[in-house]
Parts: sequence; structure tokens; C-alpha cells
Amino acid sequence: MQTGSIANWLLKEGDSFQPGTAICEVETDKAVVTYEATDEGVLAKILVGKGEIKVGQPIMVTVDNQSDVAAFKSFTLSDSSSTPAPAASAPSNAAPTSAPTQATPPPAVSSPAPISSSTLANGRVFASPLARKLARESSLDVSVLPSKGYASGPNGRVIADDVRAALAAGVNSATTVTTTTSASTTQQTQVQTQQQVQTSTPVSTPVQSVGSLQELYSLSKKTVPHYYLTVEINLSNIQSLRKQLAGEDGEGVSVQDFLVKSAAKAMAKVPEVNSAWMDSFVRKYDQVDINFLVGSGDKLSAPVLRDVNRLGLSSISKAVTSFSSTKDSNDSNPPQIGTFAIHNLGLFGVKAAAPIVLPPQACALALGAIVDTVIPHPKPEDGQKWTIAPVMHVTLSCDHRVVDGAVGAAWLAAFKEYAQNPL
Repeated sequence: MQTGSIANWLLKEGDSFQPGTAICEVETDKAVVTYEATDEGVLAKILVGKGEIKVGQPIMVTVDNQSDVAAFKSFTLSDSSSTPAPAASAPSNAAPTSAPTQATPPPAVSSPAPISSSTLANGRVFASPLARKLARESSLDVSVLPSKGYASGPNGRVIADDVRAALAAGVNSATTVTTTTSASTTQQTQVQTQQQVQTSTPVSTPVQSVGSLQELYSLSKKTVPHYYLTVEINLSNIQSLRKQLAGEDGEGVSVQDFLVKSAAKAMAKVPEVNSAWMDSFVRKYDQVDINFLVGSGDKLSAPVLRDVNRLGLSSISKAVTSFSSTKDSNDSNPPQIGTFAIHNLGLFGVKAAAPIVLPPQACALALGAIVDTVIPHPKPEDGQKWTIAPVMHVTLSCDHRVVDGAVGAAWLAAFKEYAQNPL
């Protein structure tokens, strides 16, 4: 990799950061990666705004103290060449210096050798993953953008800013639409303006994504930074309560119904998990809408159960049963996407699984098989230290851009608490 580009600055000058804080997004020809801080400090000066950068080129100045930011208000790289370089930051056990600074280059990412044009002889157009995603969601053919002058990335590659600029200018796909009226252009511009306003206003309306489930999962696996958390859940209390509820009509609710309700209750305690990644911002939802993966192969569907946080166990049971027996009317093409997804692979005897997050959702939960397991006795009596209990492995997959490890662990702990104590 010789060059890249700054896609977005996540901090502004004067903002402080901690180890792991996302500072900016760097776009390469293969992916958009987040540059994270490795130490604490304050962003004093942004040397490069959005646009192309070379590997090793300084992009910002950081200081240890907020009071030192003002000294770099008018700082440029030409100033650094005529003055001695500031001393490196001292270790934490040494006396702090007055204004240590450091010019930080973006992370290097391996990629193929650069090409001379965004379009090859075979007609293939080179564009970043984010640019392709934005174009697809807006029904815009990315291959028409270079010919219209929207290819400002390295070596003439189409980047996300090119797609946004083309949409704002009312560019249409030449391969499908040859003419456009001024009214349609005005309408498209109004839609774009409305979307920009919505970025600062969280709403509870679920997002409808473009593409089939297979396309969404393929995109997610390529672009979403997954990580996985697994816990064991003792289902003894749920099994006992199921027997009591089944005594009335003989058709009690299932273990899955209890776990679905536990997931909805955990959202209230850790609402960050009930969110969506919207490229340039994170949208949080109050309403909990859960997709259930049903079927397999070309018959795979993901019907959605709306407003689960306000449903009772009986309502959840009836809805989930209908999903399993028939193809839900909500399962269309493109599919209706909720705010969370559950994969019950325990029905097939699978002990544990790591599900793929369904974009733009932040998390997905996989339920494993119920296995009789030897565990420590909750109340050891007469020397009995061990007992046998029905145990299930559950795995939470998270999009690290939205939910970090601590938040994911907090949600999983809340889910486990509600599942093991359903009353």
C-alpha cells in the first residue's frame, strides 16, 4: 500500500481520548479501517482533512494536556521543519513534560499494488466497499461514476464521498435511466437532506435494508468487525416454571420464548446493544424488534417480531410458532430488518455457534442445545458438592464499531441474570 485516504474524522480538535478510542477512519482499496488511540491524550491539531494521504505522512498532532492545545492552533508541517522536533512522551512513572506532541501516521494495511485507473479494460470499476454499499442502498450504479467525474480516490478509485456527491447532484445510473426530470432531481435532493437531518435524531422505526439475506450476510462477513462472547446458562428455573405454566392448558411456552423475553429485558438494562450502524453515526432504538432465522438454503427467511419488550410470553410463543410453521408475511425481498437477531441452532443439536451479525444491526444471539451438565451444587448439603442441571451455551456476536467488549459483556450478564431468574 502506497496511499490511502481519510474517510472521516471521529474526533475534532480539542477532544480528549483514551486507549482504544476511535480517532478517524482510513479508507484503503480493500476496506475502511478505524485508527484507534494506543495511549491517552488530546487531539491538538488535524493536519490532514478528508482526502488522500501517503503512508508515513503525519495526519495529526496530539498533546498530553488540554492547556497545550491552543499552542498548535496555527501549526503546520512547515513549522515543524524549521523548529526542533518535540520530545517523545515520557513513561507514565516519569515527570510529565510541558507540551509533548507527536505526529501520528495512519495504520498500514496490506493491499494489492495500485492501479493506474479506476476502470480496467474489462469494464470493472474499482470502488471502496463503503462506496459500493452506499451506491447499492441508493440504487445507483457505481460503474457510471468515473465517467461523470466522481472518482477522487487514489488512482481514480471511487470512494464514499464520490457517491455522496453524485447523489447530492442528482446523478442517475446511465445504464438504467437515460433521462431525468427536474422534479425527480429535486425530490432526490430533498430525500438526501431529510436523511442528513435524521442522523442526529434517534428513532424507533426499524431500518429496511437492500438485498437478500444471503447478500446481507455476505456483506456483513466482509465488512463488519465481529467479535464473540459466550456464557453458560442454567435453565433449571425456566424448566420448572414451564411445567407450572403448562399445567393450565397443556401447551406451555418454550424455553426459547423465555430467552426471547430475557433478551428484550436485557435491552432495557444495556440499550447500546439495541442499536444500528449507519455508516457515519450509530442509531439507538427504544423498540425491540427481533429477527428469527427460519429455514435453510434458498428457503432461509428472517421474519421479524415487533415490539418484543411490550409482549407477554403467550404472545411471543404464538408468534414464534407461526414463524416456524409458515413463511411470515413480513419476510419480503428486501427483508424487513429489526434491531436484533436470534439463531436457535440448538434445535439441530448444535452445542454452540458464532452467528453473523445482520446489518445494520449491532448484535446477534445464537442459542445452543440444552445439555445435562454437572455443575457446582447451589446449596451444598450433606457433602453433596455437585448436581446435574440443564445448561445451554449462548453466544453473542457484536459489531465492534457499535458495541465494545465491556458493553457486550454487560448485556450478556444481564441476559444471563434474567434467564436464570425468570420471575
